[in-house]
Amino acid sequence: MACKITHRVHDQQIRFANRDAAERYAEIMGGGVQNWIFTTVPDTDDRNPRPHVVSAVGGPGHPAGTDERLLRPDAA
Repeated sequence: MACKITHRVHDQQIRFANRDAAERYAEIMGGGVQNWIFTTVPDTDDRNPRPHVVSAVGGPGHPAGTDERLLRPDAA
């Protein structure tokens, strides 16, 4: 389950995929777990949905370009 930590003094909030990652951050970068409040949060965040992205490689206008020989066999 995801975990959010909030700094006791600065009110900074950071979200992590799991509590182990949050505790590791708090120990190494955050001055120790005693400086943070740990909260369990849902795994998904419906407030900020991730956009669905579809990409294609090649074709006209793409830096990789299009090999004319694939489009017209007589262009070799």
